[in-house]
Amino acid sequence: MDDRDAVGVDRAEQAQALQQFFKWLLLDEGEIDRSPMERVRQPKMPQKLIPVIRDEETSKVLGTCRGKQFVQLRDEAIMRLYCNTGARLSEVGNLMLDDIDINTESVHYHGKGSKDRRVRFGPKTARAVSRYLRARAEHKAADLPDLGRPSGGCGRWPRTASRSC
Repeated sequence: MDDRDAVGVDRAEQAQALQQFFKWLLLDEGEIDRSPMERVRQPKMPQKLIPVIRDEETSKVLGTCRGKQFVQLRDEAIMRLYCNTGARLSEVGNLMLDDIDINTESVHYHGKGSKDRRVRFGPKTARAVSRYLRARAEHKAADLPDLGRPSGGCGRWPRTASRSC
């Protein structure tokens, strides 16, 4: 963050603090009839660019998923969906089988704020998802609606190592 970003954030934080202070005076204390902040526009927050993962890093992550075992097929499919579509982790983690359309090579994400969208994915991701879905059809938990769930774990996939059931 450069100095201009810091100044913008500082101003936004100060404006928010003043807004909360006058709201407290108005609603909780009854000391004022109107907030002087009603007509004050909030300063624009600087947009922070999200860093992009490099190809080498993506290859390393996908390399940990290579293999023919069920869990490896699942992990590769889900990681490819995550990397290839730009989805939020929660969107990928909450995918259901019905959200995947192999024919159109697309996925239906249920995003933040009830915003749904359909996103296309590439041929490598389509192959990985297709391999996983074939293996999943023969899995003991194939009847579960969650895309990533049938692994004997608890809750939705993915879980962090530090999180327990």
